[in-house]
Amino acid sequence: MKNGWFILGLTLVAVTFLVVAPVDAIEQPAAGTGTRDGALIDPKMENIDKAWGLWGERVGVSGFPFLKIGQGARAEAMGGAYTAIADDINSAFWNPAGLGHVENVAYTLNYTRWFAESKVISGALAFNAGFGVIGLSVTSFAAQEFEVTTPTAPWGSGTMAQVGDIAIGGQFAKKMTDKFMLGGQIRWIQEDLYVEKVSTIDYTVGTHFYTGYRSSRIAMGFRNLGPNVKATEGGFTSQMPTTYSLAGAMEVYGQKGDPSYATLSVEHEFITDFRPTTRIGGELWVQNTLALRGGYRTHMALESWSFGAGLKHELVGGKLITVDVSYHNEDLGLFDAPIRLTLGGTF
Repeated sequence: MKNGWFILGLTLVAVTFLVVAPVDAIEQPAAGTGTRDGALIDPKMENIDKAWGLWGERVGVSGFPFLKIGQGARAEAMGGAYTAIADDINSAFWNPAGLGHVENVAYTLNYTRWFAESKVISGALAFNAGFGVIGLSVTSFAAQEFEVTTPTAPWGSGTMAQVGDIAIGGQFAKKMTDKFMLGGQIRWIQEDLYVEKVSTIDYTVGTHFYTGYRSSRIAMGFRNLGPNVKATEGGFTSQMPTTYSLAGAMEVYGQKGDPSYATLSVEHEFITDFRPTTRIGGELWVQNTLALRGGYRTHMALESWSFGAGLKHELVGGKLITVDVSYHNEDLGLFDAPIRLTLGGTF
């Protein structure tokens, strides 16, 4: 029966991916060259409305915008309300304290089809060393190749260029008690602006606490903490896209580990360059094999709602293989909607 649910779930995930993958938008401008009313569109911005200044408040003050692109199809299918869920390897990208749940070795590989034909690929590996859990993560952003323009060749010089970013981080998480976990991350980041490369170091700190009331847990996370960065070309200075999240989660039907159960998560996020947002996400497991997910976040013109599915299959010896897919809306009609695919497991 369980194998039947796995096969059915695999079919649903495949159909979902095939249905949403061909979603086409209007012809997209080359990365870093498209404009609207003379404003530069940055494909790395999590919200293109920020780049256009639709909110006109605290916009464009941060650098390394690719750090704001959420990683992991499971987390993003729930609208990014993941800080308090954080119970698998993708905690490395959201709340490092959640890595305390890793019992042996866990791994993940994520692919994101982003706006303006750009893409993000990330991966993480973590293992329980006894005294704590040690993790390593890599995130790589690649924009669409574009033609360089100059004052003498405003329509294109014939030289093609590509910008991109990379972040390599190390995490450590520890169960301080049977209910409380603490985790941290240090990460090296480099942004390739074509004319020069800018690099820095940032930090993330997270907590995860089981309250004792049913299965409820609360969590907090400070992400992307770091110094201001100054580029020599143009001399501009930008802040890190620091965020602070306060979140809670609880099973509203059944209990975690039951054949079927449902989890609700609510998260409030404060961001340095955007208004605070509230994220709500839910996850329903059927026969502990097929997961259906949905989420919503406030104040977002893009990626305001999301849905997705996941599969979990247990192998001999308790090893797990997981497959997750998520889809986000893109209501402006300018780009292909973001799609995320995640492969992971434990051994």
